[in-house]
Amino acid sequence: MNKIPDSHFKGNILACYILLIPMYSFFFLISAKPYHLDTFMQITQGQLAFRAAIMASIELVVVLISRLSMLLVRSKHSINYTGFVMWELLEGLAITMFCALFVWLLDKRSMLYVDLLPKMFLITFSILVFPYVIVALLSEIKDRDNRLAKNMVTIEKYASGQIGREDSTLPFLDDKKSLKLAVTANAILYVEAADNYVNICYLNNDKLVRFPLRNSMRAIEQICESNNIVRCHRSYYVNLRKIRAIQKGSDGLFAELTYAAAPHIPVSTTYSETVTGKFSTLAQ
Repeated sequence: MNKIPDSHFKGNILACYILLIPMYSFFFLISAKPYHLDTFMQITQGQLAFRAAIMASIELVVVLISRLSMLLVRSKHSINYTGFVMWELLEGLAITMFCALFVWLLDKRSMLYVDLLPKMFLITFSILVFPYVIVALLSEIKDRDNRLAKNMVTIEKYASGQIGREDSTLPFLDDKKSLKLAVTANAILYVEAADNYVNICYLNNDKLVRFPLRNSMRAIEQICESNNIVRCHRSYYVNLRKIRAIQKGSDGLFAELTYAAAPHIPVSTTYSETVTGKFSTLAQ
């Protein structure tokens, strides 16, 4: 399944989740009074405003911790749409439990905590569904615009011959944007992750060379993908032009390369359909 676009994790989208959604929740609670919240809690408008402020603050703290944790996870593992939705559901559940705990303690435990949870669940999710959907749609629109802009740049580079050809020169920069290696696309066999480095594995005088580059797989994704060097595994890119065959072994799919001394490159389930499709198209 496709991974979540980068736009979901940009600063302005994160700000919407962390700041704007709690603000929306506060005003929604005191104005709409979902599920007759004031009657249910037997409180005045002023008391409702106080409780709404505390509940919005709880939401802010939970979302802040949740989104920062999501960024840490995403730095090491890709997050697909299913994982993202599940994360948001758990986020909403955590908000519900903490808000219910606050109301339960404030009301001096006049009712059982477990009896309060269903009502708080309905209230919390009725508040969160609308802004979460709107922010997600805005993020998708922004991602679409970014992809269109990148595609236009890529088309221009293809038209000028800067990329896409076997003899195109690929400049690899380190994490400080300094040029460390320039090598033709035809020479590259594969790229592998190695802790805080990536190894650019290419042929030099018919010998396999591993060049360690201090950078991330994500940082070199665009230049690789633009030159038929595609992501086939969380830790690997492979040059489609250097694949002899894609086979299924005891540990799953792997790509056998044209260079006999090269190792077999794993093709994970996440990327198998994309890799085999592009390889079939290129081979025609």
